[in-house]
Amino acid sequence: MIIGKMKFYRIWKDKYSSFWKKRRFNKIMGLIKLPEKERIKVLEVGCSSGRDFIQFLPRDKFEIWGADIDADCGADADIHFVTADAADLPFSDGEFDLVVSIGLLEHIEPVEKLCRVIREMERVGTHQLSVVPSVATLLEPHSGKVLFPLRLWREMMSEQPSTPLHLNFYTEHTWTKFTGFTGCEIKRFFYIPPFITNTVIYK
Repeated sequence: MIIGKMKFYRIWKDKYSSFWKKRRFNKIMGLIKLPEKERIKVLEVGCSSGRDFIQFLPRDKFEIWGADIDADCGADADIHFVTADAADLPFSDGEFDLVVSIGLLEHIEPVEKLCRVIREMERVGTHQLSVVPSVATLLEPHSGKVLFPLRLWREMMSEQPSTPLHLNFYTEHTWTKFTGFTGCEIKRFFYIPPFITNTVIYK
């Protein structure tokens, strides 16, 4: 069962999730120190509809860019939208003051491509910030399962594993080993307390 395909999830996402997403936005933006300048250039990689992050950015203070391989936020006149693969971003080195990904990295397979995506985000941004599921989360929001990371580990250790939901669940320690996250700090926080826990990787 993938909870994201269920009707009640779509209703929650469209009508009731904004409060929690704004709360998360405020928490993660409080972690980084952005440069003092008139307009800050921000890129969200894997922006989709833009509802997870860039919708909350003040238009007068930020020049907003979104990149996604298949998204629908291109109609927003305040967003410079580019169709692109996150592993090969069409931007120059250090072009952005901040590069963000929310709920993207856990979906990227194989791990070789995940490594390329993380390196690309580091390449094009001075600061970066990524939010991924925490291994400590009580409820896994993609599947709706309790203690999903533990179940996934048991599944992989079994003699006859079935095909599980494809998600990357790494510990905070493991995330720091990716080359593009060298020098980053990590913080775990409740997205929806006490059920859903996120990990934010930032510098």
